[in-house]
Parts: sequence; structure tokens; C-alpha cells
Amino acid sequence: KDLDARWVKKNGINHYGYKNNICIDVEHGFIRRYAVTPANIHDSQMLPMLLDPENTDDYVWADSAYAGECFENLLNLGGFESCIHEKGSRNHPLSDAAKECNRIKSAIRACVEHVFGCMTMSMGGKMTRKIGLERNKAWWGLKNLTFNFLRYLLRADRGLALA
Repeated sequence: KDLDARWVKKNGINHYGYKNNICIDVEHGFIRRYAVTPANIHDSQMLPMLLDPENTDDYVWADSAYAGECFENLLNLGGFESCIHEKGSRNHPLSDAAKECNRIKSAIRACVEHVFGCMTMSMGGKMTRKIGLERNKAWWGLKNLTFNFLRYLLRADRGLALA
């Protein structure tokens, strides 16, 4: 029995295990930082661990789970500029302008989803059968590194220069 893994319900479906949270380079698509957590830990709690102070791009692109004043303050403290999606609420839906702004941000933010799509379609999926958080961290670390190698080879085959 895995004592570190946890259950979480997302969109009415129960999931058990771990999550791989990543920070990628928008320009080249490489995974810069990652954090592996039990499934019940909310993605937004990993933001401080994923921010890369060595990143030359000052923008942070994220979905509305990271919306809020505390995240804005954290980003300002770190010298980052927020491009986080705006979030509506029950009695205050998003305006058309906010929806359009989110749509524009989604074009860049989708790069992260492509990483997980690649892992699912060509790297054996996202499921792990490792027991324990430390083993899962090592497994995800190797999988993230493999993704970066494949990404590098793909860019080199296309003749794209890497800065």
C-alpha cells in the first residue's frame, strides 16, 4: 500500500496517486522546474517552487487556479509579471473583454498542455506504478528529463537554433 499517495476528485472522477507540476520555457518548450506532489495537493500551492529566478522571461502564464491577490503579491515580490487568467464567480461572471483576454493568454499557456499530451501519447502515459513519494519524484524527474532530450532532438532536427 502506498502511504504517500492520496485521492482527489476532479470533474466528478476520482484519481489516486501523484501529480507532476511543471514550469516550462515558453520560447523553447523545455521543462525548467518541476514538483511532484500527492494528487490531493492543489496546483496553486506549488507556484513558489516552480518560479525560476534564472528565467529571462518575466511573464508567468497560468490558469485561473492561480488567480488572487496573494499570487499577484508573490509574483511582484519575485520580479515577475502576471499573465494569469482572470476568474469569474457565481454572481460576477467574466465580462466579454475578460473572456477575450483569457483567450489570448490561452494560446501561450497551451504550451504546457502540449508537454502532457506528448507524455501521454508518445512516452507511455502519465500513470506510474511506483510506491512512495521519493520513487515517484525520481521517476517523474527522469521522464521530464527524457522529454527535454526529445524536445532538444526535435528542435535540432528542424534546424532551430537554441539560445
